[in-house]
Amino acid sequence: MKRNWDLIREVLIRLDEKGPEKHALRAEDFDEERHHEVAYQVELLKEAGLVDGQIMKAASGPPDFLALRLTWEGHELLDAIRNDTVWKRTKESFLTKGLSMTFELVRSVAISIATEFLKSKISI
Repeated sequence: MKRNWDLIREVLIRLDEKGPEKHALRAEDFDEERHHEVAYQVELLKEAGLVDGQIMKAASGPPDFLALRLTWEGHELLDAIRNDTVWKRTKESFLTKGLSMTFELVRSVAISIATEFLKSKISI
C-alpha cells in the first residue's frame, strides 16, 4: 500500500476538528471499505511522529486505531496544507514536475505557496 496524501490530509483535519476534549479518531469514523487504507495512513502518521495514538492489528479483519491527537509536527504539517487552494497548488506542483511527494518536500512546497499568497494581493 502507498501513502495517500489526500487521505493523510483528511485524517489530520478530522483529528484536529475532534480536538482533545472529544473521543479519539478511530477506523469506525470512516467508511468500512476504507478501514484498511485509513489504518495504514494513520500508522504512517504515527511512525512519522505526526500523530499520537495506537494501532491494534487483528488476526483477521481490518486493523483498528486510536488517533488521540496531533503532535507539534502534525500541527505544523496540517497548518501548511489545510487551505484547499494551497493544497491543490501543492499537488499540482508535484504532478507537473513529476516528483514524488515526500514529507519534507510537501511541507516545504506548501509553505512556499502560502508565502507567495501572503506576498501577493491575491487571496486564497
